Amino acid sequence: MIPRQPLLFQPAESQTGFNFQTVVDEARAVWFPEITDEIEVRIAAAGPVAFICRHLMGRDSHVIAFHPVLNRPGTPIELVRFIAKHELTHIIRPPRWDGDWYLEHPPEFWQREFQVAPERFACWAWTYCNLSRCLREGRDGLSVVRTWRRRMAGIEPGPYMPHLPFDDVPWGVLCPEGGAQLRLPPVWAWRPQAIVSR
Repeated sequence: MIPRQPLLFQPAESQTGFNFQTVVDEARAVWFPEITDEIEVRIAAAGPVAFICRHLMGRDSHVIAFHPVLNRPGTPIELVRFIAKHELTHIIRPPRWDGDWYLEHPPEFWQREFQVAPERFACWAWTYCNLSRCLREGRDGLSVVRTWRRRMAGIEPGPYMPHLPFDDVPWGVLCPEGGAQLRLPPVWAWRPQAIVSR
C-alpha cells in the first residue's frame, strides 16, 4: 500500500489568471501589516469555501486553504481578496470562549472584518448568485457539496459588479426592470448639492 499525501499539501495550478498566494500576501501587506507570521496558501477540496489552520505548520505559521470551486476561470479577484481578508482577520481576532461555547466569529471579529472589507455585501451577493447550486448552509457555516464539479459543469461565472452602497438595497429594488432604469434613493446625489439659502 502506497501512502498518499494529503490534498492540502499537493500543489494546484491557478486557473483564475491570478495567484492565490499573491492575493493573500497583498491583502496582508495592505490591511494587516501587524501580522508577522508565516502564511502559506493552498487549494483544498475540504468542506468550506475557505478556511485557515492557525499554527498548523508550527507556532506562528498558518495555512489558508481555498476550495477548488474558486479556482475556476471567471472567479473575480475581488472575491478572493475579500476571503483573504476574512481569513487573515482570524489571526488578529482569534476565536474565544464566552463561557457557554466557543465563538469562532466573536463580535470584535465582525467589527474588524467590516473595517477592512466593506465590500463583503457585494462579494456575498456574487457568491450566492454564481455558486449557490453547489453551496449548503450548515451549523459550521457555508460549505461546498461533494458533487460541486458536476453541479458547476458548463456554467460560466457572471461578472463581479460591486453593488451600490445604499445600505445594501437589493438590486431588484434599485433596477426593477432588470437594469433598464436605475432608481436611486431620494437622498442620493452624484455630486455635492449647492446650498440654498431661504
